[in-house]
This record gives sequence, C-alpha cells and structure tokens, in this order.
Amino acid sequence: MKDRIKWVDNLRGLCMMAILFDHTEHYYLGDNISNLNLYVTDALYVFIVISGYLIYKNDEIINVSHKLKSIMKTLVMPYFIFTTLMALPKSIAHGEVFDLEGVVIGIITGQASWFVAALAVAEILFVMSMKFLRGNIKWLFFVCVGAFGASIWLSLNNDSYIWQFDNALQAMLFLFVGYTYHKYETYIKMGFSVVALSLIALVVIKYYVAMECITMTVWHINISNYSVFFANVMVGSIAIIGLFRHLKSCPVLEWTGRHSLVYYFLCGGIPLIVGKIALCLGFHYDNNYAKVFVVFFFVYVITTALTWAVYRYIPFVVGK
Repeated sequence: MKDRIKWVDNLRGLCMMAILFDHTEHYYLGDNISNLNLYVTDALYVFIVISGYLIYKNDEIINVSHKLKSIMKTLVMPYFIFTTLMALPKSIAHGEVFDLEGVVIGIITGQASWFVAALAVAEILFVMSMKFLRGNIKWLFFVCVGAFGASIWLSLNNDSYIWQFDNALQAMLFLFVGYTYHKYETYIKMGFSVVALSLIALVVIKYYVAMECITMTVWHINISNYSVFFANVMVGSIAIIGLFRHLKSCPVLEWTGRHSLVYYFLCGGIPLIVGKIALCLGFHYDNNYAKVFVVFFFVYVITTALTWAVYRYIPFVVGK
C-alpha cells in the first residue's frame, strides 16, 4: 500500500465537509443563506488542485494507459454505480415521480454528479495533453489557459454540456496549478510568514467579494469578476495548502479525506433525506442558525457510517 500524504487527506477532508455542509444548509433551509462565494468555490477548486498535485510522480513519464485505467476504475465506474443506486431514493425524497428515462439519460450524459464527471474528463484531457506535449510544462500551461478561456466562452451558452465539458476545461487549469506546485515544491518556500501573509490577503479578497457581491460560482459557471477570481484561486491555494502543511493531522479530517469519493456521492442524498426528516420531526429553522449545525452533525455521522460500510463491505465499487 502506498504511503499516504497526511496533509493532502486532511485538506481533502475539509473540502468534503465544506461541500457536505453546503448541501445540508441548502436542503434543510430550502436555500442557501450563507455566502457560497466565501467557501464553497474554494472547497471545489482546492480539491481539484490537490488532484493535480497527486498526478505528478517525481518527473516520471506519465503512463497514459495506466492513468486512464485508474480514472475509469476510481472515478467513472463509481460514478455509474452510485448515481444509479441513489436515483430512486433521491426521487422519493424530492417527492417526484420517478422518471426512469430521464434518470438513465442524466447518468449516461454525466449530469447525475457534475463534479465527478467534470473531474474525470479534466484528468483525461490533462494527462493526454501531457503525453502529447511530452511533459513540456510551458506548453502545458498555454493549453490549460486556453482550455480555461474556452470554458468562459462555453459558459455564455446556458446549455448543459455532455459530461460537464465546460467545467472539465475549466478544471484543467486547477489541475495544472497542483501539478506544477508538486513539480517545483522543493524550490517553493512556504514558511509561517508566507502562510500568514497569504491568509491575510485571502481574508481581504473575501471581504471585497462580499462587499462587491462578486459571484464566483464554478457550476454552472457564473464568475462576475475573473481578476478577483484568479487572485482568489492563487492566494487561496497558497494560503490553504501552506496552512495544512504546517498543521498537525486531524484524525476526523484525515479519514474523511481518504474516503472523500463516497462522501461526495452521498453529499446530495443524505443531507436531503436528513433535512426532510428534521422538518417532519418539527425541528424547524426559526432563524436559529445553530440548528443548521445540529442537522449537519447528524448528516456527517450518517454519511460517515455509510461510507465506512461501503469501504468495508463493497470496496470494489470504488475501485478498491
């Protein structure tokens, strides 16, 4: 078994808990009342940056065939399994008539779980670009910037693209950030002062985002100020990654991060079901935000139990 990088698992765990909390708030309250631009966007792009970090393998020439098989085994196959299994329970929880044809089309076209679909396609495009460019980092940069530009153009059309192609093009740049950081991390110094300054800068950026009502939604792509968005991604990546490289491992975050894929597949269904149950039991919001955290606690515990069961009894569904 390969040695795991603890700070990576811890950071992945935090990202997944942030996404789980976002879904909990949305389903329990009926809508999000917190500013998603202050944390959800960061959780999503940081997760992809980490994925890019893990693609780099000590200057080894990437084995495209092996990597593609890995993507199919650990992302695409679980996508089809979990979205199929969750389709009926989610339909019932939503109080909708089960539309088999619509469900099948949604799964086949990559609409059933946008993030996993986009990440899988982005990784495929990224490794194929690396192979074609023979690992030339400069040309890879231009390809990824071009892909991001194409994602902006595609976002002008409100249509949903098959297998989240617009988001996959966008994500290639985030993968590049993580890949490049890993490649040159021995030359990049992230001392306490650098981390502290970047955290302060990130707070300033977030304050500006809140005051100016800037949107930085990455799905569906709705970014109102790309200069601020890029500043947020670069400063945020330095601040968050730098911070977690200095922090001690947290067992809860580490375990969550190690099993993040299943958490993500469950982060839509479990918050929906638990939120409905809470309301049925009379646990209404009534402007007491502490109740959101109470519901989130139960959501996290139940999701964790189900995730443990999946890895313990049916690990093949996640490529184990």
